Amino acid sequence: MPSTKMHPKTLKYLLPVVLLAALFLPVPKALAAPAGTLITNQASATFQDTNLNSFTSLSNTTTVTVTSVYTVSVTAPPDAVGGSNTVVYYPYTVTNTGNDNNTFTLSAATGGGLPNNWTATIYFDANGDGVHQPGETTVTGSTGVLVSGGTYRCFVGVTIPLNTPNGSQDDTTLNVNGTGAGAAATAQDNVVTTAQAPNLSVVKAVRNVTTATAFGVAVNARTNEILEYRLTVTNAGSIPATAVVLTDPDHTWTTYVAGSIYIGNNGGQSNGAGNILQDDNNTINVGENACAVDACGYANATAGGLITANLGNTATELVGGNLAPGSTVYVYFQVRVD
Repeated sequence: MPSTKMHPKTLKYLLPVVLLAALFLPVPKALAAPAGTLITNQASATFQDTNLNSFTSLSNTTTVTVTSVYTVSVTAPPDAVGGSNTVVYYPYTVTNTGNDNNTFTLSAATGGGLPNNWTATIYFDANGDGVHQPGETTVTGSTGVLVSGGTYRCFVGVTIPLNTPNGSQDDTTLNVNGTGAGAAATAQDNVVTTAQAPNLSVVKAVRNVTTATAFGVAVNARTNEILEYRLTVTNAGSIPATAVVLTDPDHTWTTYVAGSIYIGNNGGQSNGAGNILQDDNNTINVGENACAVDACGYANATAGGLITANLGNTATELVGGNLAPGSTVYVYFQVRVD
């Protein structure tokens, strides 16, 4: 039968491994002694006389009174973005890291480093989950009394004003200040909010079809010559532009050429690959499905020369569609010089 005894040398190699493992065991963090705690102790000595009688001598007792230490910590959420006319909520947890009860005032200010001075409001996190709910509207400016180790959860809501340009920024600072007797606990955190918005640019160019000029911002033309206009619509913002409708009403001294509206992704020529000839008779025909891509649209022209184009993904002859960030769509039409 094989032996089950441990070889003597096994202990020699096993012991260092056990000791090394012990070095990586978690060490429990000592709790802070509460303010007012009395730490008392005394020493003792034991001894014997020549007859082997045992004796004990006690020292005097020393007493240490733990005094108040006021400290606080606050979490640091990451910077965030939001759309125009929205509120961006930053979740915070305030922790009383001192050894005595304390009450902390809360305040938030914007525009410290970036001068937009948007509005910041502090709200109580009612369910403590760090996710702002529509019903969490209680404005707060204090944690109330927090015991040592106690926490308080709140949000700083930063309102991005209506029509704020894409990329605009403002910074917000949360200030936490202890108010307990003799308290000196303070904490601070700063976040930067960036506005996201669509940013449509419309560039209009014209060429003389009759004399075969190139597209430019200005051309020469005679009576009865044909002009072609190209409108380049681009979303240079960071979020989609929705319900995009392009209108071009000013065609004094010209007459619209029927059947000349093209829409698509080809910026070189109106009837080039990728562009679609439009039904410009202002009727909704059977089988005209909503656009499925950004470089798409539906357009019509009135007798007076008003050009209307509903552009972008999901556009129909009734409503404008969506242009994603970076998307471009081209609209062409022709007029005759009166």
